Amino acid sequence: MLRDTTLLAQTPLFQGVPPQALEIAQEAFTARFYPAGTTVFKAGDLGAALYVVQQGRVRIFRTYLDERERVFAFLGPGEVFGEMSLLDEEPRSASAEVVADSVLLVLYREAYQGLIRRYPQVAHNIAGILAKRLREADLELEVLSFEEARGRVAYALLKLYRQGFGENGRMKLTHLELAQLSGTSRETVTRVLHALKNEGLLRVTGGYVEIVDTTTLEEVLYGLR
Repeated sequence: MLRDTTLLAQTPLFQGVPPQALEIAQEAFTARFYPAGTTVFKAGDLGAALYVVQQGRVRIFRTYLDERERVFAFLGPGEVFGEMSLLDEEPRSASAEVVADSVLLVLYREAYQGLIRRYPQVAHNIAGILAKRLREADLELEVLSFEEARGRVAYALLKLYRQGFGENGRMKLTHLELAQLSGTSRETVTRVLHALKNEGLLRVTGGYVEIVDTTTLEEVLYGLR
């Protein structure tokens, strides 16, 4: 049981629902602590719960047969993941791991079904979350299929920025993490970051990447610069 509904009210899961729905929801969620490095679930696992990040940081990724990892997202407080398992009984399509000590709010399928019987808007919001992910996946497929390394790295940085990752465009991010997000190598990321820094679009210091000019970085994404 949760003591505060503030975070839930800020998630897309509960947009447009009446305040009393949040009171019911706080009874439905369970808060769990996960130390850094803990696997929440693996691709192929049977899923029966949705998660909301209360605090900490989670990466969503998939490991391929050649041991390469493809990172799809880094998620912070207020973000939702694992929602597909509430709608079907298929195995998880990706893995989730906490990369910093985290508290996750867990909503199991039975509790979810009870919640949407009372507040159907929640089910509509789940559909909206899935639609947004599909649009993002379509754009990402286009970028990773056709754009050069500069565009891929720009896309990954802008994606993190729009997700609210970091503070004021300043993100603590390793070159390997950025390579996994952009579908390039660590060496390529290092080269592209150096070039974008020299062009005045980024600041790269002490393990942090800061976006200086989002408009021009978008031009890089679409091959206009």
